[in-house]
Amino acid sequence: MLTRGALLASIALVFSAVAIVASAEAAFPGSNGQIAYQRLAFLESTPAGGLFAHAPTRGGAQRVLSGDASAEAPAYSPDGRLIAFAADLDSVAATRPRIYLMKADGGGVRPLTAGAQRDDHPSFSPDGRSIVFDRTTTGFDHYSHIFLVKVDASGLRQLTHGAEVRDTDPTFAPNGKTIAFVSERADDGTGDRFDIFSMRSDGTRLKLLIDGPLKDEEPDFSPDGRSIAFSSNLHDGPNVFVARADGRRVRQLTKGRGGCFRGRCYLSPSWAPDGKHIAFLAQAGESSNLAVMRPNGSELKVIAEGSEGEKGPGGPIFGPAWGPALRAGPGRARLTSHPRGT
Repeated sequence: MLTRGALLASIALVFSAVAIVASAEAAFPGSNGQIAYQRLAFLESTPAGGLFAHAPTRGGAQRVLSGDASAEAPAYSPDGRLIAFAADLDSVAATRPRIYLMKADGGGVRPLTAGAQRDDHPSFSPDGRSIVFDRTTTGFDHYSHIFLVKVDASGLRQLTHGAEVRDTDPTFAPNGKTIAFVSERADDGTGDRFDIFSMRSDGTRLKLLIDGPLKDEEPDFSPDGRSIAFSSNLHDGPNVFVARADGRRVRQLTKGRGGCFRGRCYLSPSWAPDGKHIAFLAQAGESSNLAVMRPNGSELKVIAEGSEGEKGPGGPIFGPAWGPALRAGPGRARLTSHPRGT
């Protein structure tokens, strides 16, 4: 059985990987539904966890969506009926994730991509017909580009190009015309490795959108398309920031200091469908909590706590995605009813 020290060391490795680039999720206008996220724990020497959905209130119902520990980076479809996610369901080592689709209740899982590459960070287009994601090459260098595929697995297209670049974490703007993503292609050698770029949905008109002096990551457009939330270590942190959709008028919302492991940091913002709240991660040491706040940084509340727990889903939380509420109708139950797990 893992000692507590070994457990924390293992989780710290996961934190360090997630802190590089987590997942950006498109926010589509609508009523607020549940928040999907990854939980990760360790049972003896085996990683455990999966994807969960949580009502957007403290003490709200939680249900299991996927019990596979490799499942990560959930993203809701515009109507809230589907969730795209990355996972390696074919390998114990979980080293080659692919993109999968499932129903919002966790059923009907089917693969969307295949191949030897690593596919991650899916995000739906506003019309729900396509999914954008990043694909990383195998081998020593692990370069990555942005791809687009239809939800029926047809029409795969590469959107970004270039040698020795890493383009990751794409997300659609609500108008469907723009995609924001994270890239190292503007690395100036001074520690400014990750910046936020934008491009047209066909991969043209690529331009630098947010260029801070250090790391700017995890972009997420507001439902009205006027703002973009992201994480940055501009002032210690990382912290959550909001800017206009054109990258101007940057505002810091949180006040993390000292880094994620020795202090406190805030990252992985995800807009609520009503545009009145932002979900994000509040991380300190080995603990990573799911929290929400207003778009001006006020009324910060933790709604689900994560820690280094050794049993069940009591592990740290990663990559939240706030989905729209499903409309009840004939033969369709509300997502919030009859939770399957805690």
